[in-house]
Amino acid sequence: MKKIFLILLCVLPLFGCGKMGKDGRLKQKVDWGQWYYDDESADLDKPSVMVMSFNVRYGTAVEANESDNWNNRRDACCAMVNSVRPVLMGVQECMKFQRDYIVAHCPDYDVVGVSRDETVDGEQTAIFYLRDSVTVEDWGTIWLSETPDEVSKHPWAGNYRTATWVKATHKKTGNTFYHVNTHLDLKEEVRGFEMEVIMNFIHSNCGSLPVALTADWNTGENDDIFADMYLTFQNARMTSVTGDAYGTVNWFQEQSKERLDHIFYRGFPVCSKFITVVQSWEGHKFISDHYPVYAVFIF
Repeated sequence: MKKIFLILLCVLPLFGCGKMGKDGRLKQKVDWGQWYYDDESADLDKPSVMVMSFNVRYGTAVEANESDNWNNRRDACCAMVNSVRPVLMGVQECMKFQRDYIVAHCPDYDVVGVSRDETVDGEQTAIFYLRDSVTVEDWGTIWLSETPDEVSKHPWAGNYRTATWVKATHKKTGNTFYHVNTHLDLKEEVRGFEMEVIMNFIHSNCGSLPVALTADWNTGENDDIFADMYLTFQNARMTSVTGDAYGTVNWFQEQSKERLDHIFYRGFPVCSKFITVVQSWEGHKFISDHYPVYAVFIF
């Protein structure tokens, strides 16, 4: 971590002076992409794994600004992945053609996941993984409905909703853990039920192994739907050794204070870092209407 602070001290003067905001933060126009650097081993000299959550914004959306359409920002998304290099990345609103493009342009990654509905090219809560860092022992998809093992939809939900899971082994250490990635519904009245389905799966299938839980939750981290989860899980944003508490959505306009993307975990002794990736990539201020977030967990 000291390395990052030293880089900051060296480069910030190059961008000119800023003004101090009411929150005590130095407000400065900086292209963070010019200095962005991260090294998992810089925080603690112990084996670690980086887990990311990223709502990529579904690729068939027609945005108000044409430059925000998927075909115009897809290379920026891939540049972020290839630069930050999360070991596992759970995505939301990812259609099959988006998944295929990311894999084709991020050659170190493989991916698992299926469409959430009956269509071949539907949205997925897919999980990408660095094949040289982890071995996927098993994976699957559950539906956040009354019949989790089959393609189905809760009667109150606005859309089919899924959770993709992987059981992965860290190649350097042999540690095995789970990553569960999901995207809760927009309707408040159904999200509590969806959380019950997810927690029932974890309690029934993950045993005592560590679990990282990522999503666009469509709600804040203090929502009552997380009450039971917080009995066994921790919030990476709030418990990390270093990190931030930035808003995670921008709607292709400006950074909001709203936080909808969270990473929860259990079984990892330490979360050394939590980061909201707000940098520009390939000249794009916004690579999606959500910012990626990631956590670094120590084994």
